[in-house]
Amino acid sequence: MMLYLFLFFAGLLFVYIKFKYFTLRGPIPGLSPHLFFGNIIQTSLLSGRRVSSEVYILLNGQFGDIYQYWLGFIHFVVVHNIDDVQYILSHRNIYDQGQIFLEKFSILLPNSIICNIGAKFKRHGAFAMPLFRRSKIISNINIVIDGIDKFLDRWHARPTGQVHTDVVEQCQNLLLEIFGLIAFDYDLETLDGNDSGNNNELTKALRDIMSIFRMIIYAPSIVSTIYLKLSPKYRRASATVERYLHRMVEQELAETPDSRLQRKKNFINSTTC
Repeated sequence: MMLYLFLFFAGLLFVYIKFKYFTLRGPIPGLSPHLFFGNIIQTSLLSGRRVSSEVYILLNGQFGDIYQYWLGFIHFVVVHNIDDVQYILSHRNIYDQGQIFLEKFSILLPNSIICNIGAKFKRHGAFAMPLFRRSKIISNINIVIDGIDKFLDRWHARPTGQVHTDVVEQCQNLLLEIFGLIAFDYDLETLDGNDSGNNNELTKALRDIMSIFRMIIYAPSIVSTIYLKLSPKYRRASATVERYLHRMVEQELAETPDSRLQRKKNFINSTTC
């Protein structure tokens, strides 16, 4: 009798999970998701025969510019049309942050702006977003040029005919270097060391964190949380990032009041243009 009851409730649980979490929602097209795995088996993402970018191109050709997609437990509505994307990003008062960022990034970075929604996002974004305005970038164009020159000098120093297979990673290091100098007036030294940046502990820590994120994104939040608490790799990477943040704060505190005041004036002038 107990066995029949167990099987009955297990069947009900199976049906509930399937229809609540792994069933196409509304009129938006997409692949019917598998239980627990979503679409990662159908798209060969789990087997490694395709990468994420190839999957999105494949589904875009099959379903058009808007479709549903399950990455494990995470449900996406993917938008390809650039005009639609621009409208969504420029109307954040209407469109809140996606659930994947709230559930997954909040496990890794609970206080980051990307995990905020509503009034909290608007409050933090009002200070952070001006950093990326055109006037702010133009006022620091010399920093951008110096970073690119340093980047190109390292490329020219390579042996003739050597193929650059890590262009994306190097460009990420360049962007991080420029961002650190413009946003915090701090040299993160991500362009120092060898060609892939492995000699810089910050870039290595950030790569470790992102590789862990790509792994835990497939798992339920409780599993991800337990893994992060038990992972020495994640703890080391987090400690490294925190150490660099403390260095930024120490450098800021070491400046004279006059220099801090002048920098604040320059920031306000550039962000109100």
